[in-house]
Amino acid sequence: MSRILLILIIAAVVVVLFWSRRRRAAPQESAPRQALPAAPPPAALPPAQPDADASPLPRIFTELRAQALGDERAADPQVLPDPAHMPVLLAASREIAQVGSEPNYTPRQPSMLPQIMEAVNDEEASLRSLSRIIAQDPELTSELLRTANSPLYRLSSTPVESVERAAALVGTQGIRTLITAALMKPLVNTGSGAFGRFGKVTWEHSLYSASAAEAFAARAQDCDPYTAHLLGLLHGLGSVAVYRAIMNQYAAQPGLAPDAASVSQSLGAQSGVTARRIAANWGLSESTQEALESQSSAAPTSAEGPLDRALRFGRTAGALVLLCNRGKISAQEAHGQLAAAGYTSPQADRIWERLVKAYVSAK
Repeated sequence: MSRILLILIIAAVVVVLFWSRRRRAAPQESAPRQALPAAPPPAALPPAQPDADASPLPRIFTELRAQALGDERAADPQVLPDPAHMPVLLAASREIAQVGSEPNYTPRQPSMLPQIMEAVNDEEASLRSLSRIIAQDPELTSELLRTANSPLYRLSSTPVESVERAAALVGTQGIRTLITAALMKPLVNTGSGAFGRFGKVTWEHSLYSASAAEAFAARAQDCDPYTAHLLGLLHGLGSVAVYRAIMNQYAAQPGLAPDAASVSQSLGAQSGVTARRIAANWGLSESTQEALESQSSAAPTSAEGPLDRALRFGRTAGALVLLCNRGKISAQEAHGQLAAAGYTSPQADRIWERLVKAYVSAK
């Protein structure tokens, strides 16, 4: 049994005991519980204080999951997970543990991904070959032109209208990340209804995270920017796999509506671990797998490696961009939250400015 799985099981037992004690201490309801009453939306994330003692990261990520789940109760610290849902979540955990070893639960590796990763060390050849791939696909061509004309890349008021010019402007690194995102997107398609909302919001966050992680890695110069970008997308893929497994278990219990607080907690604990299993199944490096696992809320505290740091920054900045776009927090407040989370360097400030310009101000 892996260390992280053992920690998750121990954590589940502790949480059950805690819930039971809280439940016994609470006044008894006069009627059987049907569903948690809708709580008023929590206040936006408070502006960061320069002398804040605690990192705002847990609250940032619960706010993000509340947006993906479409339920503000997931971000309300006063709403505790419901112990009645523990059997469903434990059953889902057994399914989630099969991701990476059971084909029915493991997303298939995009067929072109190995070729793209092999091209990382061949700048000139990869630029020509990847440009040819894009030119053969109308959707990729459109995406390349849109990217080249975005505030992240556009250098003048003259629109970029040719694939050749767009490829030269975006560069080999940009083309790799663009193609990888296009390959990964179908894997997070969760259908319609609640599934569709979760997949859409998670994918949006994954794109922001990937861009921010890539920029962080490029400036830190101690890990590969393309790998950091890939990790941002892979973590989102792990979140979707966990969500699907949980919703499948709820579907088998039609009388039990999903509990937002419980689902959110499971996502926080299991998304990174599940993404690691997917990465292992795809044959990605051990450092890549460890960086994904380190993002779990149940992971033991240890020294972060370069990829761990790039991915955590990416996920944090990506979540703040998404919350800005949904009116939960202003760009200035989000910058304060980023600083309170420990990202106070000039490099982090410049990355944040570019993210705001590309994804917030441009809207």
